[in-house]
Amino acid sequence: MEIVNITPTYIDEVLSLQKEVYDNLEDKEILETLSREDMLTLLESEYSVGVFDGEKLKALRAFYIPKINEDEHLADDANVSREDTIYSEITFIHEDLRGKNLQLKMGEVLLEKLRKDKQFKYLIGTVMPTNLPSLKNTMSLGLNIVNTKIKYGNKRRHILMLDLENEPMLSGDPIKIKYDDFDWMLENGKDYIGVELQDDYITYYKK
Repeated sequence: MEIVNITPTYIDEVLSLQKEVYDNLEDKEILETLSREDMLTLLESEYSVGVFDGEKLKALRAFYIPKINEDEHLADDANVSREDTIYSEITFIHEDLRGKNLQLKMGEVLLEKLRKDKQFKYLIGTVMPTNLPSLKNTMSLGLNIVNTKIKYGNKRRHILMLDLENEPMLSGDPIKIKYDDFDWMLENGKDYIGVELQDDYITYYKK
């Protein structure tokens, strides 16, 4: 199954896929949808890839170059430079193609381009803590949990980051925290790095 670049000319197909995926979600908190204007801006960054089944777009993953003065900038949540940050922004996969590891495969294509371009130092994204498939895929791409906060109004989100130049600095003994222990994560997340998700537990190290 071929992964191809997605440009602004595919905006209608992308919005149609976004609506279909969102409408089929049991828990709408999982996905923060984008307006047409925001989606066009996203696609113009040239960090968007997708998968077609025949003529129909069935999967999309995109990175986004945020504005320096953007509200709720994720670089602030990760305590790194805004100028050096790109977001792992959004992923849609039609239910027909789920279970094929497309989120990770599309992420690997985008990450390869990111490393080749050498324009950014940090890749940062957010994942709803109870969305374990997305969390596992994001961490498999190399991103670690560096914070857990309430974002986008009143939504729980892990802040995950990949430093493209340096390995994370870890200290102390590992501790395992159950994935839904939000009280611990909200209180301590900024001081720890979550490096692995296994059997419903996240392995954390002290920063």
